[in-house]
Amino acid sequence: MRERLQNQALDPRRHTKVHEAEKNKGSQPPAWRDLRLLDTERGWIWPLLIGLAAFVLYASTTAPSIAFLYDDSLEFQLVAPTFGIAHPTGYPLYTLLGGAWTHLIPTGNWAWRLNLFSAVTGAATVALLCALTRRISGSLWAGILAAAAFSLSPLWWQQTTLAEVYALHGLFVAALLYAAVRFADDQTPIAHRMPILLGLVGLSLTHHRTSVLILPGLALFLLWKEPSLLRPQPRWIGWIAALLTPLLLYAYLPLRAAAGISDLEGDYANTWTGFWDHVLARLYSSFFADNLLAVTRSAGDWLAFFVAQVGWIGLILAALGMVAALRTRQRWPAWTLIAVTGIVNLGFAVNYRVGDAEVFALPAVLCLSIFIGNVIVLPSSLLTSRWVRLLVGGAATGMILLFPIHRGPVVDRAGDWAVHDYAVAMAKVDFPPNSQVVGLRGQMTALAYMQAAEQLGLSATPVAIDDAEERRDHVASAVTSAIPLFLTQELDGIGNQYSFSGEGPLVRVWPRGQAETGSPSIRTEAEMADGALRLLGYDRHVAELAGGPALQIVLYWQPQAALDQRYKLSFRLLDGDGAQLAQEDRFPLRQVASTADWLPTEAVRDVHDLPLPADATQLLVIVYDEETLAEAGRVEIPLQ
Repeated sequence: MRERLQNQALDPRRHTKVHEAEKNKGSQPPAWRDLRLLDTERGWIWPLLIGLAAFVLYASTTAPSIAFLYDDSLEFQLVAPTFGIAHPTGYPLYTLLGGAWTHLIPTGNWAWRLNLFSAVTGAATVALLCALTRRISGSLWAGILAAAAFSLSPLWWQQTTLAEVYALHGLFVAALLYAAVRFADDQTPIAHRMPILLGLVGLSLTHHRTSVLILPGLALFLLWKEPSLLRPQPRWIGWIAALLTPLLLYAYLPLRAAAGISDLEGDYANTWTGFWDHVLARLYSSFFADNLLAVTRSAGDWLAFFVAQVGWIGLILAALGMVAALRTRQRWPAWTLIAVTGIVNLGFAVNYRVGDAEVFALPAVLCLSIFIGNVIVLPSSLLTSRWVRLLVGGAATGMILLFPIHRGPVVDRAGDWAVHDYAVAMAKVDFPPNSQVVGLRGQMTALAYMQAAEQLGLSATPVAIDDAEERRDHVASAVTSAIPLFLTQELDGIGNQYSFSGEGPLVRVWPRGQAETGSPSIRTEAEMADGALRLLGYDRHVAELAGGPALQIVLYWQPQAALDQRYKLSFRLLDGDGAQLAQEDRFPLRQVASTADWLPTEAVRDVHDLPLPADATQLLVIVYDEETLAEAGRVEIPLQ
C-alpha cells in the first residue's frame, strides 16, 4: 500500500493533472464554483431528488380515473390499454409505452395508471431540466431554481395529472437539449455521438411531430460547436440510418389496422395515402389559417399566459438570467440552443390557431425556466461569497415556490370523480340485448372505456354522432327497426315524435304512446299545475359512488291533460331543521322532451342523480313554469 502511494506521488502525470485542474479552477468565474457545499461527486443525486419530489407532487394530484369527456386524454385512456390507433399523428410510441405501462402496473384502473404514466414522465422531465440547467450554468442552485419554476407552472402541472402526450414530449425536449450540451462538453468529438443524438431525434418524432421544432436550435448549436459536421462524409449514411430507424415504429398503424383495429373516429384508411394522411396529420394544417374553430390570441394574451405560468417574479428573474447568459461567452452556443428552441416553439404556438394552443408553448416555458435558474450566476459584488450566493439562491427559489404572485391556480385532480361516476352510471343501465346508445364522441368513448376496462354495459353499442341532424335520422331509423335506443342528451325536434323514459343518466326513446315505465315503489298521487299534472310516486336510492354518496330519485309523472307550459324542477336538499344545504334546477327527462310534449295520461319515468350532503334529511321538489317562474306545485320526500 505504501509503495503504491509513493508511486502515485512520484507519477509526473498526476502532478500535471493536478496542476491543470488547479489552473482551470482558478480560471473559472466565481459563479461556476457555486454552492460546493450542496454539490456532490455523484452528479445525478440532486436531479434525482428533485425529480422524486416532483413525482410525489404529481402522483398525489393525479386524476383517479377518467376526468374529462371532450379531450384527448379519454381517448388515450381507451386506446393505449387496448393497443388501438390514436388520432393523427397516431402516436405509436406513446400508445405502446402507455399500453405496456397500464398492463404492468398491478393496481388501480386503466385511466389512473395512464395518468400516473404522465406523472412519471413529467417528473423525469423536471429531473433532466435540473441537470441541464446545472450543466449549462455551472450552478446546482440554478438547476434547482429552474426545476422549481417549471415544475409548478400550472399548465405543465396539469399535463402531468392526466393521460396526455405533452409530459412525454417535454421529456424528449429536455433529453435532446441535455444530450446535445452533454456531448458538446465531453472530450469525445460530437461526430462520434451523432448516432445517439439522431436516434433520440428519430424516437421523439414517433411520439409528437412538434419535435421538429427542436431541430433548428439543435442544428445551429452542433454546427457552432463542430462546423465539420456539415461537410459530406461517409458517416452521414450511419447518421441517417440512426435517425430513420426509430420511425419504423409507425408500422404499428398498418399492422394494427390489418388486425381489424381502427381509430375511434373510424377515419384511418389502411392504404398508402391513408397512412400518410394520418401520420402527417394533413387535415390539421387548416389550423394555421382562418377556419371555423380558429382562435386568435393577442400579444397581451400570450404575456398573460407566461405570467400565469411563472409569475411576474419569474419573468423578472428570467430577464436577469438572460443578462447573466450574455456575460458567459464560453456558453453562448448552449444559451443560443435554449433561446432558439424556446422562440421556435412559441412561434409555432402563436400561429397554430386552436383552442389549446398554449400546450404547444410548454417547451418555451421550459426554456424560460432555464433562464430563470441562470439568474443565480449573475456576476455582481454581492455574489462573491459562497454563503451569500446560497442565500440569494434560496431566496430566489423561495419566491418561486412560496410566492407565486399572479400565477395560475394550484392543480389538484385527486378528487375528480364526476366523469368516472357518470360513465359508470351510464354503463350500469339495464340495457336490453342489442341496445344502442347515441351521443357525442366523448360520451360514447366514456361508455366504450367502461365496457373495455370494467366489462360494464356490454349489451349496448355506443354510437357516436356529433351532428344533430344525423342523430335525428339515426333515432328515426332505430325506432322504426325496434332497436332499444338510448340518448345521452337533448335533441331538438324529437320531443313530440316519440315517447321517453329515464334510465339512469340516459333517456330511452319509444314509439309514440308506447313507453314502458314500471310503477313507483312509493306512491304519492300529488296533483300539480291545477290538477293538469300528477306525481304518481317515486323511487329513492342512495348510492355510494367513488366521488361520494349520491341520491338517485326517480319521479313518475302523468299529465292529466295537454300541458301548455314548459315546467322545470328545483331540487332542494334540506337538513333536519329545514335549512337548505344544496339546490339544483333541472328539466325533466334531461330536456329531451319538455312537459309540453308529453302525451296526456301516459306515465313518464324521470331519473335524477344528486350529490348528497351528509346532513340532508329531506328533498324538496318544486315544479315551476320555466318562463314565468310561477310555482305549479311541490312535494316533500323524506330521505330516512
